[in-house]
Amino acid sequence: MRLPDKERLMRGRAAVICCPDPDCKKCVSACAFSAIRMGEDGLPYSEAARCVGCGGCAAICPRAAVFLIKARAGGEYEFTVPFEGELPEIDDRPELELPGGAALPGARVVQVIPKRPNSANALVRAAAALPGSL
Repeated sequence: MRLPDKERLMRGRAAVICCPDPDCKKCVSACAFSAIRMGEDGLPYSEAARCVGCGGCAAICPRAAVFLIKARAGGEYEFTVPFEGELPEIDDRPELELPGGAALPGARVVQVIPKRPNSANALVRAAAALPGSL
């Protein structure tokens, strides 16, 4: 998993892809900005310089293997993560985990995006410190 540098994250959201399936490619097809490419290892990755952070890849991924990250003022980060189950409310602090397994302890929900037609995932945006495991 490659995180964009902090300078890029200060400009807005960027996708991070943790996909184990070289055959799926739904995120590649979903990206209207051609920001998702196939790496030499056969797995998709996001080119942060091209990514506009729309979240289409995170919503469509059948494996919930994509999250978005953005730097916020005060050293916090905003994470947009796929979410299953009953959606939380704004300011809730549910147990959230990033694709790839890193926990987001104490993350505060700032936005909820319900699952839409033709999407695989609902999305939750939450503010938290950058996990040390990233």
